[in-house]
Amino acid sequence: MDKSPESYQWLVIFLLHMVIVLLLSQLNQTLATVSLFLFINGLLVTFPALFLPFGQGIVAVILLSIFYDSGESWDIGTSLIPYLITFVIIYYTRPRIRYQEKNVFKSVVLVANLALFVYYTVLAGTRFGTSSSFVLLNLTHLVFSQLVLYIFSGWFQS
Repeated sequence: MDKSPESYQWLVIFLLHMVIVLLLSQLNQTLATVSLFLFINGLLVTFPALFLPFGQGIVAVILLSIFYDSGESWDIGTSLIPYLITFVIIYYTRPRIRYQEKNVFKSVVLVANLALFVYYTVLAGTRFGTSSSFVLLNLTHLVFSQLVLYIFSGWFQS
């Protein structure tokens, strides 16, 4: 077994993602008073896909999806398939993209976040039903989340 520090990158990334998810849940509790919701899961899946080896990234994403689902009302494993699909697509396209450039990194994060947001919106819509207020509220959440990610995602690349 390799005991070099590089072999534990997945654990460090997962622990940092746990802290981010916990802080994000507290922030979303506060934002709920003004009917806002921040969704940044695209960043949490994109980062390991772009910067970790395949095996370590898969482990980090699987643990992240289990941790994320444990705090939600749906079954554990609901996030696993979309997270893995997003991870694999980004991982296998990373040789073709110049993710070292901030604008390219931000674009990848925003597209991944949009795809995951649409998945969760469809999941919630089929579970609870849709209405015009549901659509408007989710569009507001999407725009807010994408703006926040656009502004702050460059920090995660440095």
